[in-house]
Amino acid sequence: MKIGFLRFYFFLISIITITGLQAQSLKSLDDNNGFKKYKLGSKFVLGLGVKQKDEDGADKIIIDYANEKIGDIPVKSIELYYLRDTLAKIVVRISPEYYEKLIDAVKSSFGQPTQDISNNEKVSHDTAALSPNYYKEDHIWKTNRLRMEYFYSYPKVTGGAYGARSLYLLYALNDYGQRLQRAKRGANAARNF
Repeated sequence: MKIGFLRFYFFLISIITITGLQAQSLKSLDDNNGFKKYKLGSKFVLGLGVKQKDEDGADKIIIDYANEKIGDIPVKSIELYYLRDTLAKIVVRISPEYYEKLIDAVKSSFGQPTQDISNNEKVSHDTAALSPNYYKEDHIWKTNRLRMEYFYSYPKVTGGAYGARSLYLLYALNDYGQRLQRAKRGANAARNF
């Protein structure tokens, strides 16, 4: 009886410790509030670049001259998405050959993802015709205010130079979709007529 109680007590302490560590990691993600000097919720600053309309309706700025690094992983470009001059989404593009290094770095900094929506299981020959041509690793770390997404897409069959691969980190406010709808609605307000 005592041994069973001690095992249960040890199990309970382990769960509480793991949960506390995960919460601490997510708190640091929430405290970062974006990527490096680009903070979600901040206002647009002249000098970052020229705004272009995204197909969704957000104002998009591409910074392809970024000299940023995540540890020793170089960043290819940074895309900033503004809704009504407020930074609501950041996409950090990274060269695909760093996919393993990046996922290890993210997991060591922020813990295990809160959600995994990857599509990389092996398919049988019967369902191969119905499945898409790419696998994807898609992991999400979500806090009360924002979410960070690790996304890596790669072809099922290696195609050499023709097999397009994509790797990026996405930072977005949790209510990005709602903000986007409000921004679209505000563009065609009755006061404009």
